[in-house]
Amino acid sequence: MADVQVPRAARSPLLLAGDAAGVSRPHTASGAVKALQDALCLERVLREGPTVGAALERYADGRTAAGAHLLELGRRMGRAQVDETPDWAAMGQGEVDAWFRGVLAGTRHYLYARPAPGG
Repeated sequence: MADVQVPRAARSPLLLAGDAAGVSRPHTASGAVKALQDALCLERVLREGPTVGAALERYADGRTAAGAHLLELGRRMGRAQVDETPDWAAMGQGEVDAWFRGVLAGTRHYLYARPAPGG
């Protein structure tokens, strides 16, 4: 699995959006949503003006951070689902829900129900 994140999503006159700005693991199932969020952010910053260059800087400020957050979420989900696969059959719905909430928040490790090292 390879994770790709650009250091900055835009610098006038260039802009990267969607998968061009960063590719996260498929565990996040977020490709189309990320592209739509990028497009909505771009529309908003262009309307705010005053120049295209200033708009691209604001776009980069928000979308670079969002891409990094998504990348880290994909890494956490990958570790939790693939590297440390839980015994799904032994878990009840409540346990699955708690496991998933913890993975999304980065606060729980499914084996120990306490904060994971570094998380």
